[in-house]
Amino acid sequence: MKKKIIGLVLAAMTMTSLIGCGGNSSNTTSKGENVVTIKVLSRYSSDQGADDRVVNGRIEKFMEENPNIKIEHEAIGDEATYNNMFKTSVATGDVPDVLVNYGGTQFKDYVESGLFYDLSKVASEDSAWSDKYIPSMLDSWKFDGIEGFYGVPMSSFATGLYYNKDLFKENGLNPPTTIEEFEKVCDAFMAKGITPFTLGDKDNFRGAHLLANLILKREDFDYTKSIIDGKTKWNDTAMKEVFELMSDWQKKGYLGENITTLDSVGEQSLFLNGDTPMHLNGSWFMNQINDSENPERFGFVPFPYFEKYAENKNNWHSGTSEGFSLAANNGEERLEASIKLLKYLTDAEAYNESQKISKGGIFPVTTMEQIDDITPIAKEFKEAFVDVKETKLEPGDYAKNPQLREEIRDAIQGMFAGTSVDDTLTRIQKVADME
Repeated sequence: MKKKIIGLVLAAMTMTSLIGCGGNSSNTTSKGENVVTIKVLSRYSSDQGADDRVVNGRIEKFMEENPNIKIEHEAIGDEATYNNMFKTSVATGDVPDVLVNYGGTQFKDYVESGLFYDLSKVASEDSAWSDKYIPSMLDSWKFDGIEGFYGVPMSSFATGLYYNKDLFKENGLNPPTTIEEFEKVCDAFMAKGITPFTLGDKDNFRGAHLLANLILKREDFDYTKSIIDGKTKWNDTAMKEVFELMSDWQKKGYLGENITTLDSVGEQSLFLNGDTPMHLNGSWFMNQINDSENPERFGFVPFPYFEKYAENKNNWHSGTSEGFSLAANNGEERLEASIKLLKYLTDAEAYNESQKISKGGIFPVTTMEQIDDITPIAKEFKEAFVDVKETKLEPGDYAKNPQLREEIRDAIQGMFAGTSVDDTLTRIQKVADME
């Protein structure tokens, strides 16, 4: 775990004295002004990532420009440690003033408990700040039956199909645009003894990301929502067809022989080393492409769509990565300071700064500048990510029961290990019925 402490030295005082609910530091500036101390808990522990560099640099600059606000920034890279830290802070009443999180169903309980601030109040007072967000990118912090929204994204993502241009050229093939073309390409590679689309579902989100892409290309999101809400059963025709397709691809060998024992890192290595010609991954993978040997050999296309359901071709597995939320109950002074910091971390300039560092990417706002220094893969990604109709996360992210997302992931992994499609869907339905 890597920690960055900015501002007062933690060794000089206890955590409670720093961030006890409603408390303020007794320090003063050189002008005799009271200093408000706020705590930021984030995942930005790296000195390399674009967002990390932007956030950490801006926090330091913010304190230089606002000497009456001190920031204690604790950045924890490890996800499990971070989650435990957050849960402990909630349990002890020490909710961080500014918190990085991923929204979604699991965050809803905290919002319902009144722990986090409705940012629509900030938006109504500062439309220049709020109007820049792509509306769908706020969905992770909007909840049925609750007014407003409770977070804003720092970054966003989309997944699609990376491919090896050299392998396609050597075999006289073009990257597929439809599922039907995808299967023909897979058959052609299989005939040459090349595994076309290795999947490392030991990390079970890999199968879930495949499901997310396929169901979005098969049906609009209303259909998936009806299944998640229990109005439609998991063994309904369209969903069953998608699971059968994934199972069929495995049996044909498209996904490799070690699906449940190969992890995502191994899967990525096979692709980057030129052993497999196609790879499903997100926009974040562009960084690894750029750092690889001869990155120009890799290209990107949207995930293939079904010819029969072409009306869904512009649906993408896409959404926000992490974002910022504000504590609601730490006192007015700390809330005002937190709002000021939030705006500074998420103004238009901050997103463009991240884009320039990363030399491309996709972002949750409409205020991105055109830049000339963009990597080849980022350019292809940007050209592909157009005419977008719907951007949605994997189905389980919309479930009221937080167990369902993991159950879907585990069930897909179980299917790849040998469970039948019918039994896989029955397993998921049992957990869905618990909501």
